[in-house]
Amino acid sequence: MEKEQKKENKISAPTAIIVAGIIIAGGLYLGLSKNSTNPKVEVNNQAPDIATQQKTVDITKVNIKDNPFIGNPNAKVTIAYWSDYQCPFCKRFEEDAMAQVVKDYVETGKVKVVFKDFSFLGPDSQTAGLAEHAVWEVAPDKFYLWHKAMYDKQDRENADWGNKADIITLTKSLGIDSVKVEQLMNSKSDIYQKIMDSDREEGSSFGINGTPGTIIGKNIVSGAQPYSVVKQLIDSELQIK
Repeated sequence: MEKEQKKENKISAPTAIIVAGIIIAGGLYLGLSKNSTNPKVEVNNQAPDIATQQKTVDITKVNIKDNPFIGNPNAKVTIAYWSDYQCPFCKRFEEDAMAQVVKDYVETGKVKVVFKDFSFLGPDSQTAGLAEHAVWEVAPDKFYLWHKAMYDKQDRENADWGNKADIITLTKSLGIDSVKVEQLMNSKSDIYQKIMDSDREEGSSFGINGTPGTIIGKNIVSGAQPYSVVKQLIDSELQIK
C-alpha cells in the first residue's frame, strides 16, 4: 500500500535488525509499498487477522453517487474500493483478492463493488482516473472489462505504458467508443476531477491514506491483503444482513 507520510522510530541496532526482517517478510507477502507501515485490517468490532482500532468507519456513510460499480445494485453487501491504476499493489490485490471476490460474490449477486479514486502517483494516474469515469459513462456494461485490462497492462509506475494515447488505444481494442471517451475526458475533465478529488478526500477522512484501501461494513482493509481476509469480512457482513 502506498503511503503519503513516513513515521520514524528510534530503536536499538539489534531490535532494528529484527524489525526490519519482519517488515521485509511481511511486505513481500502482503504487498507493502516502500513507504508504508504494516498493512492492517482496521475494525470497530473484531479483526479477522491483523487489526488496530483507529478511525470509526461505516460503509453506509460512504458516498457512492457518481462512482462506477459492478454487481447487483441491491446486493446485500457493498464494498467501497479506493485504488490507483498506477499502483503495483492494487494490481496484486486485483489479481488475487478482487478476482475471487468478483467470481464468488459479485457474479452471484451477493456483493456490489464501488470503485473510488485515489489517484496520487502522478500524471498517468490522473489520466487513468479521467478515462475511468468517461468509460463508465460511455459503456458501463464494459467497465469491469476495461478496469481489469488496465491492470493487466500496468507496468512500472508512470513509465512506459499508461499515458493517454495508450489508454485510448486499449479502450478502442475492447470495443468501447474511444472517440467518445476521449471527448468526454476533455469536455468533462473538471467534473471528473472534482469527483476524483472528493473520493480521495473522503478516503482520507476514513483513514485511507494510500492504495489499495477498502471498506467492508465497519472495517478498513489496508493494503494488498489476501483473499482470505476479505472473504472473512464479507461472510461476516452477509450473516449480519
